[in-house]
Formats: sequence, structure tokens, C-alpha cells
Amino acid sequence: MSSPSLVQRLADASEAVRGWTGSALGQRIGRWFNALLSILILLLLVRAIAQVGWQQVIDVVPASPLFWLLMLAGYLLPPLVEWMIYRRWWHLDLAAIGVFLKMRVMNDALFSYSGHTYLLVWASKHLGVAFDPQNPPRVLGRGGGPGVDPAENPVAAVKDMAITSGIAGVLATLVLLLLALGLGGSDTVRETLDPRTLTILFWSFGAMIVLNLGIILFRHDVMTLPVRENMIAFGWHLFRVLAVQALLVASWAVALPGTDPETWFVLGAFRMVVMRMPVPNKEVLFAAIAVSLAGDTALDVAALMAAQGALHLVFHAAAWGAAAVLDARRGVAADAA
Repeated sequence: MSSPSLVQRLADASEAVRGWTGSALGQRIGRWFNALLSILILLLLVRAIAQVGWQQVIDVVPASPLFWLLMLAGYLLPPLVEWMIYRRWWHLDLAAIGVFLKMRVMNDALFSYSGHTYLLVWASKHLGVAFDPQNPPRVLGRGGGPGVDPAENPVAAVKDMAITSGIAGVLATLVLLLLALGLGGSDTVRETLDPRTLTILFWSFGAMIVLNLGIILFRHDVMTLPVRENMIAFGWHLFRVLAVQALLVASWAVALPGTDPETWFVLGAFRMVVMRMPVPNKEVLFAAIAVSLAGDTALDVAALMAAQGALHLVFHAAAWGAAAVLDARRGVAADAA
């Protein structure tokens, strides 16, 4: 009698874990784990918020309702777009937006793609997807076939969405960067950055472009969902990146109306580049570029950037709290049913 394959052993272990988590004890421990995770993330956010100089934030943040509307819209748009993409495939109600709020907080406050991992675990649990070791789902590559159904394979859906989101971000960044350089931003870069940092940025962004081109060229071996679904998702992601960027730049213009709009556009393009670079102290690097580009309003611009960073921490805490409330209401509704 042959020994079970690695896939079979992993499947057996997965089913054992699934059975345990479905037990009364497993459900209680799961609720405690979710509660402790929520408390941990909230404590991290509260700690970060407490370290901010709030008087400086209050002094620089305008009282204009338009500024706050732009900030709030820019924060909520990404989880809303993610919800709209996934609801094409999964049965998601409006309360499921809370899942994508948590996804955003975890990606920003913990580490990149931790939110995608959370979404994958949530989807596998709540969509009731069972893994058949004799007929494993295709996770990488669709070959010449039509692709897998995202409603039946959350792993493939989350993986493809992470890839299409990254490609959309790099494409939007490249286009805006070329426009910014054409508007005179190249002189600011040479004056602000030392040659070593500039070289790192150049090669890092170039490597990202090459990587994304490779994904596009070998998409049949990398992507898994049907082409139509990936293209629709790509369109939504591109809209999200550009819209969030427009809202951010508009909030800067409202906060400091005396600054040339061209300056804000160039600064926004450089922010997109810096935030995608595998370099340490991204915020410090971006602040250096912002101060150099702002000229006479450098101090006001630096204070505004710091204030918006602090406000994002507050938004993270509020978003996590709202998501927890939505989860609790969904749990009460499920128990009542």
C-alpha cells in the first residue's frame, strides 16, 4: 500500500483543522483570536497616534469641509473598489465592506499583502470552499484554457487581483512620472537626491517595470482567472489608483491654495514613485523631495504631509472599529438565522 502523497497529507491536515475550527471549542478560540487581533492592531494604531504632535497637526489642517471630504473619499475609495470587484464573483452584501476596510488597515499598518492573506482566509471560511486533493484547483496559470471560476477558487482570485492591482499601480506611476519630468521635475530630483539614492530609485523602478512586463508577457503561466475578469479588474484598479491620486492632490491644493497646481502634480507623481520603492524611510525621502519642490512654502508643505500621515492613522483606527461593528452585526444576524 503506497503512502499518501504530500498533497493528500496537506489536504488531510487542512480538513482536520477545518473540522476543529468548526467545533464549539474551535469557534470560541477563533472568536478570542479575532478579538485579540483587533485589540493588537488598535493598540498599535493608538501608540502611533499618541506619538504625533497633535498641536502641529491642528495648526496646519484646514477647517474647510472640502478638505475633509477629499481626505475621506481618498481613504474609502480603495476598499469600496475592492468590494465592487469581488462582489462580481462572491455573494457579498454591503456589510462585507468591513472585510475590505480591515484589508486596507492590515496592508498599511502591518505589512504589505497581510490584508490579502486575511481576505483569503475569510473567503475560504465564509464561502465554504472545499479542497479536493484528487482534483486540486488551478492556482497558477490558465495556459490556453478559459481560466478558473473566481467564485470557486478564492486563492486564484486574490492572487490575480494582487497582480492586476500592482500592474495598474506601476502603469499609472510611470505615466504620471513621465508627465512630471516633462513639467520640470527632473531638475528637482537632481537637486534633492544624492547620486546614490537616485541610482537606487532608477534601478528599483526599472526592475519593477521589467517584472510587470514579464508578468504580462507570461500571463498565461502566471494569471489564472479568465481574461475578461482580469481586464475588468485591471480597469477598476487603474481607476482606483488615478482617482485616489487626484483626490490626494486636490486635498493639498485646498489646504495650501497659494501653491502652484503644477507643483502639486509633480509632487504627487514623485510620491507614487517613492511609495513603490524598496528603500527604507520612504516618508523621509518623500518629505525631502516635497520640501525642495515647494520653495517658499516648504515648511507649510512639510507640516501638511505630516498632518495627513497622522490623520491616516486616525482613519485606520476608525475603519477597524467600523469593520468590527459590521462583523459583529453579521454574526448576530447569522445566529438569528
